[in-house]
Amino acid sequence: MPRRADTVLARIGAVGLGAVVGPADYASSLYSPAHTPRYIRFLENAWADWLAVGRRHDALPLIWPVRDLRADVEPEHIDGKPGFYSMGAGVPITGGTWEAVRSSANLALTGARALADGARGAFALCRPPGHHAAAEYMGGCPSWRKSTARA
Repeated sequence: MPRRADTVLARIGAVGLGAVVGPADYASSLYSPAHTPRYIRFLENAWADWLAVGRRHDALPLIWPVRDLRADVEPEHIDGKPGFYSMGAGVPITGGTWEAVRSSANLALTGARALADGARGAFALCRPPGHHAAAEYMGGCPSWRKSTARA
């Protein structure tokens, strides 16, 4: 629920907790400790691949490949990829998905960088689509809101 972020930001401002900053820009290759490179590539390209086959609606799984049989083989066509990388059909890929994912990941890295640079604390207020995610799976509820950080 995006209003949760608004509530947190309002409280940070009300108590003067600290500066609120946006995410720095990091290369997507830095996301790979949390997610596999092929999953990151899928997220980065999924919407363009979906549009390339003439679709204009949200991308939802059309099939559910059985990963236990050949998890090493990613489907070649976009029709197989959303199901391959999904825990469920609760998070469609849309035109804003990659930007939301990218913004959130960059925000988490911004908070980590603040700590590495000596900040006493940092709070990364981020929750991208697929917030119930694993190394190669997305799931959960959609949130297309851009993320914000306090460092």
